[in-house]
Amino acid sequence: MNFKKYSVLFLLGITTVAAVFFFYKTKSLKLQLNQIEEQQSNLTEELHDYEELVHIDSMLLKGDYDTALSSYNETLKIHHENKMGIPVRIALAEKLLHVEAAGNKAKKEIEKDTDSLAISLIATSQEIRKMDSLNFTLEKTKVQLARLRGLLKKKSFGEYLQFKSLKGNQMHYVGEVKNGKANGYGIALLDTGSRYEGEWKNNRRHGEGTFYWSDGQYYVGTYNSDKRNGFGTYYWPNGEKYEGEWQDDKRSGEGQFFGTDGAIVTGGQWQDDKLVEATKRGSR
Repeated sequence: MNFKKYSVLFLLGITTVAAVFFFYKTKSLKLQLNQIEEQQSNLTEELHDYEELVHIDSMLLKGDYDTALSSYNETLKIHHENKMGIPVRIALAEKLLHVEAAGNKAKKEIEKDTDSLAISLIATSQEIRKMDSLNFTLEKTKVQLARLRGLLKKKSFGEYLQFKSLKGNQMHYVGEVKNGKANGYGIALLDTGSRYEGEWKNNRRHGEGTFYWSDGQYYVGTYNSDKRNGFGTYYWPNGEKYEGEWQDDKRSGEGQFFGTDGAIVTGGQWQDDKLVEATKRGSR
């Protein structure tokens, strides 16, 4: 009788905890969704600005100095903060226009003064790298938005199950159940102290989810047949992270590794958790 009594109390306790958790989780997801939607809007706007600037740079390189100068001035009216080096570009365009009008004598003089041109080329290279980084971040944000919107649709507290993972760890699961197995959205506590919350298929992690290890590491991304597969981000407690593709719990495919300061340390093609082909910085 005592065993049955304690079993009922245990089930009641874990159900209550799960109900409270789901309530606050829903509020947290809505807040995250609003923040990420705002981030996506800002990223899209910033990416558009850099794409427009590179387009104007291309006109300058083709020799269309008048159009480029006019476009730079129009852009400067919108972006007063000079974060994209527009005044340098305007000065360069004006000097090139002067060269074109003055003829060969002015050309010989300007050949001695290459500082502005060098600054412009460096700035353009930086804008291209910035665009690459923005594109990568924007794609990641789209994945996060899709994941959060999917999770917000899952509001059922579900049922309680016990089963073992592929690695033999005991799972205490609360969530959606179909055919006697975890199917849909749910949360599982492992006997190792780790936790998984996300989508399931036949008692296996499958779809979008987040896995938290007891030592502070965690993974946010896609699963297939209980393993990390597809796009996902792995976070270390010291602030380092990996963003990119996964296959069978290993980094495989295109991905980037970030240091503790948030800057890209390395990136390129990965295979079996090893970087096999690094991407050249500044290349497109």
